[in-house]
Amino acid sequence: MFFILAVVILMACILGYQMITSVVPRFLLVTPQLWQDKIQKVIAHPKNIYLQVGGKRSSYRRRLTLASCQPSFYTNYVGNKIIIHPDDKKNKGNKFTDAMKARGINDPHRKILYGFFHPYANNGGGGEKVLWQAVKATLDASDKNVVVIYTVSTEVSPLKILGKVEDKFGIANMDSKRVVFIYLRRFNKLIDSEYWKHFTLLGQFFGSLLLGGEALFELTPDVWIDTIGLPGANWLPSVALNIPIVNYVHYPVIQPEMFTKLKFGSFKDLTNFKPLIIKDWFQMGKLIYWKLMYFVYQYLGSTVHLTLTNGTWTLQHMQNIWYYNKYLTSHTIDMLYPPCGTESLITESTTAVTRDNNSLLYIAQFRPEKRHDLIIDQYKIFLGKAISSKAKVSQIPKVIFAGSCRTEDDTATLDLLKTKVDELELNEYFEFVVDAPYLKILSLLSTSSYGLNSMWNEHFGIGVVEYMAKGVIPIVHASAGPLLDIVTGSKTDANIAWKNSSGFFFKSETDPDFQLDIQKDASEGYITYPDGSYPVLLKLLYEIFVNYPLTAQQISDMRLSCVEAVGEKFSNKQFLTLWAACMNVAEVLERRFRDDRAPVEAVY
Repeated sequence: MFFILAVVILMACILGYQMITSVVPRFLLVTPQLWQDKIQKVIAHPKNIYLQVGGKRSSYRRRLTLASCQPSFYTNYVGNKIIIHPDDKKNKGNKFTDAMKARGINDPHRKILYGFFHPYANNGGGGEKVLWQAVKATLDASDKNVVVIYTVSTEVSPLKILGKVEDKFGIANMDSKRVVFIYLRRFNKLIDSEYWKHFTLLGQFFGSLLLGGEALFELTPDVWIDTIGLPGANWLPSVALNIPIVNYVHYPVIQPEMFTKLKFGSFKDLTNFKPLIIKDWFQMGKLIYWKLMYFVYQYLGSTVHLTLTNGTWTLQHMQNIWYYNKYLTSHTIDMLYPPCGTESLITESTTAVTRDNNSLLYIAQFRPEKRHDLIIDQYKIFLGKAISSKAKVSQIPKVIFAGSCRTEDDTATLDLLKTKVDELELNEYFEFVVDAPYLKILSLLSTSSYGLNSMWNEHFGIGVVEYMAKGVIPIVHASAGPLLDIVTGSKTDANIAWKNSSGFFFKSETDPDFQLDIQKDASEGYITYPDGSYPVLLKLLYEIFVNYPLTAQQISDMRLSCVEAVGEKFSNKQFLTLWAACMNVAEVLERRFRDDRAPVEAVY
């Protein structure tokens, strides 16, 4: 009986797969037999009437978008009904209708649709900066490239989104006529973590799969690009359509370190499972759930042909998690630093020795993982030691916390930090700058001496890049992006791991990877790690500001080293150049995969 059931399930899976790989491409790409008659009828009509397309919106919209003099007109912002652009409707010399006919794979006039799946495209964060710089680079690479933006920001018009892009990120001269906005209305709530009270990750995988399907139903691209980190959306474009999949990964959705937080971190640990303890059943269930999600994440990774990561830490993790990809042809995992706009931050005054104040600036959202509380606790002890040693008032730096509050949780975190500062009687030494405009942030960067970052395993650390580009000497946690990619000046002493020519590093006993068993030979105020010994923050502050204050020349040299380390490496120009090269790779794959889809393309 079990064997028969297994065979039935296997046959159902095979039939389902065949349905997806044969029926879906034809449904999304192939227009009905009399499609030309329908379009000619609309063109010939004296008024602007709707094109009756039924459920074949994607195939019709593809033809219209690729043939149009203004592809952006075929957005679904107003609604899903399709009207032909007035200039296209004129159809002078049959130029418009001729352009809708199928073109050969290597036809130099064939346009390519690059679909950017970024539901929150209207946000103004670092992820959106990557998105829009990538869009700019894709459009600039070739006039035949047309960009599709899949977004859930249904209340904001395309022009307003593009206006915000220019105001927020300074991205100007974008050919907006070749940017088509496709608004996703049906499954947009399913990718929000707040929607899923339980099994959030599973729910988001499922939600992104459905949202990706909705995107394809509205307009199917030639290249699928996910810049937000919703891997479930990769599945249908890859399996059903066999088109190139590109992912820009800011951080892994699931990582091996997560399992260390479970009571049973692996199935081997189940030897300690006690069946009479209810919590053990719950913990075993969590292990099975996370293992299943990890496997699903690995499988979804195998559908991605070109994976681009924002730094070394993310690259190493993705190579470990999506390790199947190295055995698959046409699959690459590489690194592409995000565009940080360093060229606009660096000025002649950046390396000036004198600053208006001797302050420690920390630019970060008010979230628990940013560990503002660690800085407060360590500073309190440092201050006591500095006063006891009769340090000059001018030697004691003040701390500025500059950040934003996007949610109620962020506001609650900020309130807790303010309360902590008040209870420790540190109000004289701490300043909070909340939701400041960009010009205010630039002013802080221009006047502060040192920049802090206390987050453990900050995946990248764009704030640290901004510090260095403005000549603010970084004092950062020795992990991930700041350690591996950003504060990478030359070593002043081969035996000292905690400083180099462009900044300083510290560790904390509260770090998740702190190893107590190897600390017996550590010096006071220092923590031993396999790669070297690092001071805790209070010890580092005491060394820099009390024991061995930097001379004017040392400060000048470090600021110059900071600028040299990040100037070109994290510039927008560098990102644009390298992204364009990646899109050339995607274009080669697109031609190859289109050739593989010859039967469908012949009908198309």
